[in-house]
Amino acid sequence: MKIQNASQWHSAYPHIPTLSHVGELLIAVIVLAAAQNFTALVVGANPDTTAPSVPTSSQMTSRSATEIDISWAASSDNVGVTGYHVYRAAALVATVVDPNYADLSLTPNTNYTYTVTAFDAAANESLPSAGLGASTLADTSAPSIPSNVHQTGQTTSSITIAWNASSDNVSVTSYDIYRNGSLVRSQPGTSYTDTGLGVYTGYAYTIAARDAANNGSNLSAQLNAFTAQDINAPTVPDMLHRTTSTVSSISLAWNASTDDVGVTGYRVYRSGNLLVTTGGTTFTDTGLSASSSYTYTVSAYDASSNASSQSAPFATTSSNDTTAPTIPANLRASNTKDTSLAIAWDASTDDVGVTGYKVYRDGALIGTSATTTYADTGLTPVTQYDYTVTAYDAANNSSVASAVFHTTTAYDTTAPTIPSNLMATDVTDTTIRVIWSTSSDNVGVTGYDLYRGSALISSMTGTSYTDTGLTINALYSYRVRAHDGAGNNSLQSTALSVSTLPDRVAPSTPTNVASLTQTVQSIDLTWNASTDDAAMTSELTYSLYRDGVFVRTQSGLSYSDSGLHYNRVYHYQITATDPSGNISSLSPMLSVTTLPDTTAPMVAITSPVDGQTAKLTFTVAAVASDDLELNRVEFFVDSTRIAVVLSAPYSFSWNSYAVHNGTHVFMARAYDASGNAASQSVSISVINPPPPITGDLNGDHRINIYDLSILLSHFNKTGAGDFNNNGKVDIFDLSVLLSHFGLDNSNYQ
Repeated sequence: MKIQNASQWHSAYPHIPTLSHVGELLIAVIVLAAAQNFTALVVGANPDTTAPSVPTSSQMTSRSATEIDISWAASSDNVGVTGYHVYRAAALVATVVDPNYADLSLTPNTNYTYTVTAFDAAANESLPSAGLGASTLADTSAPSIPSNVHQTGQTTSSITIAWNASSDNVSVTSYDIYRNGSLVRSQPGTSYTDTGLGVYTGYAYTIAARDAANNGSNLSAQLNAFTAQDINAPTVPDMLHRTTSTVSSISLAWNASTDDVGVTGYRVYRSGNLLVTTGGTTFTDTGLSASSSYTYTVSAYDASSNASSQSAPFATTSSNDTTAPTIPANLRASNTKDTSLAIAWDASTDDVGVTGYKVYRDGALIGTSATTTYADTGLTPVTQYDYTVTAYDAANNSSVASAVFHTTTAYDTTAPTIPSNLMATDVTDTTIRVIWSTSSDNVGVTGYDLYRGSALISSMTGTSYTDTGLTINALYSYRVRAHDGAGNNSLQSTALSVSTLPDRVAPSTPTNVASLTQTVQSIDLTWNASTDDAAMTSELTYSLYRDGVFVRTQSGLSYSDSGLHYNRVYHYQITATDPSGNISSLSPMLSVTTLPDTTAPMVAITSPVDGQTAKLTFTVAAVASDDLELNRVEFFVDSTRIAVVLSAPYSFSWNSYAVHNGTHVFMARAYDASGNAASQSVSISVINPPPPITGDLNGDHRINIYDLSILLSHFNKTGAGDFNNNGKVDIFDLSVLLSHFGLDNSNYQ
């Protein structure tokens, strides 16, 4: 813009007077023109309408399957080239500053045409360069190997796998899936469900990635995967029923079960006991008793041993037998001893079959026998006994009792056998349990005598004894003898030598862990003493854990945990340790909270002091502290916050030009981490000189003709008025002074 009149001067420089100083300004312009031998003073310039030169020498510098790099000779411009527009097939693809461009994400083995234009800061754009033809290379790069092949699901006949997608210089189009080395499928996705597989069978999978150019990756790492086990049982067999029966057999049948894989067979139970396993749906139970009730159930099972529940019970009865056997005859005794004898008789007969015989001593049933003999034991020496026998069949038909047979036992002079297999079990640090095998006797063993060393320590009827109150880690020797009711004693057994154990029993867990007193930084704990099988209470030590971390070990039953954070929950557990190093289990967890912080910080302003007169820039400072954790100090002037200081020293520089001259109140307010606050205030008087004005070269706080004269006297030379510090006074410095012309700060308050 050319300035032609005072109105335009006023529009361009609103601070320059338009009337009273016009003459002064004209003088300055004339003097400046004379000094520079100017014919006219021009403030401004004509617009730039010249376009840059057309880019030349376009060339392809490199290429790949997906990238073409081009460059060209730089264009020139009357002012300066700002950048270039790159066109591919007449479409703008990029704007760049430098004369080169890398075109990415292209299609392999494809031709492209590029042109370039240059433009300047005024948006003047050159004509397009000559077209440059270039083509990408064919794609020969294989995708990356698929990774993280893993199994995501399974059934009894299928496996689902997944893998991480491969990457490719162009793109991955499909994945080849191999099972046990054979290709089973090609697909674009990264998961696959393989079906029609065997139950609970292992398979090996590998994956290869492929792109549109049919470049294939190497095979992935092998995944070994399994189909699921068959865990579904067949359905429960139903309609269990009897088809036929005899006095000794029952024939059964039932409906077939179904299964998701297939029923393998059936298990038939009588009264809850397995009788037979069969592949069919029928079974004949033989060897039964006549006229007897039987209860049957059936369950189905498959090849994976999954079994159904048993069917509903089916109760039925074999055919009736009502004929009793003949009476046993010719009772006799043999092998008579002091506590036993044998009875024999002639066999009975029956229409179905004799099942057994019932033997009675002195009118009381003492046993049954399937043969025609019976050994009666546990008798009293030199005693008469009366015996009778009846026969019975499977239908429980019984004969009449035989004739009574009288016989007498012999005298007892036989000692029990020597106790054997002495051994120690359940050995602790203070106890030993001794056990041995039962002795035998012709009449009966009535008890055992246990010796420790040579001393009898106990007599008992059983075959074990726990010896207590022993010394820890000490050696002891034991022997045992048996005796019967007739006073016959066996020899003592072979000696057993055994030692008590070292102390391996941990103390009891500390109880009643409690806290009766807390402060903001401490928690006092107490607990009850533990007990130990070997050590005295005073010999135990205790380990304290806070939030699962070991704190200390001590012998006392209380502890004051200090140095804690205020208003925080802490969790405590305690273990007891005996002198042998045995450690109890952790006590139940105790959760305790320290007290909250309610104490305000302390703050004092150290600069400025109350009543101080201040000007220009000075340091504002305060000292502050807190009993726990000081968070920050905030500073205010006349209730307006001017600074926040987070850590000591709590100070900063402040320019008093931020407020008017006069009395002002400074306040410092300190906060701790819990929000408690304290503050202090001081009053100061601000008396600042007028602020400097750029262009005031004679120091009178005004911009007038005197300052302009000083600047012009140094024009194109070093001296006062070099506002941009470039080493000389120039037209820029003149424009700065003129922009402030007429300002007056001499009456600053």
